[in-house]
Amino acid sequence: MNNITNDCRFLGRLVSDPNLIKTKNDVDLVTFTLAIPEYRKERTGEKKRNVSYFDFEAWDTGATTIAKYSRKGDEIFVHASARPNNWTDKAGRKNYQVKFRVKEFKLFNYHSDDKETGDTQEEEVTQEEFNTV
Repeated sequence: MNNITNDCRFLGRLVSDPNLIKTKNDVDLVTFTLAIPEYRKERTGEKKRNVSYFDFEAWDTGATTIAKYSRKGDEIFVHASARPNNWTDKAGRKNYQVKFRVKEFKLFNYHSDDKETGDTQEEEVTQEEFNTV
């Protein structure tokens, strides 16, 4: 077991439009949440659907690509690593969150940067490598 890695892969739908911001250091950062369905069979034989929600962040050119070409409801494949995000709030309570940092992604819907038109092209947009901070 010498090859243990922090490697996660997800296929899900965007819960809302990605949120693109510029950091203090003038670096693009996009955050988004994916809804990922999971199906399981009950003892009765009935198929049951459960949806989990996971938070992601992408940096630099990956951030701008995701923000420009995707929107709420779009399907996206994400290859990411899990990152702990721990903090103490003003009331002194410790908070723990896992956020996933995007390494690679594939968009299955391509939208122009004019999100108001509703135009969708069938072409896939892939951003395989980009700088991470």
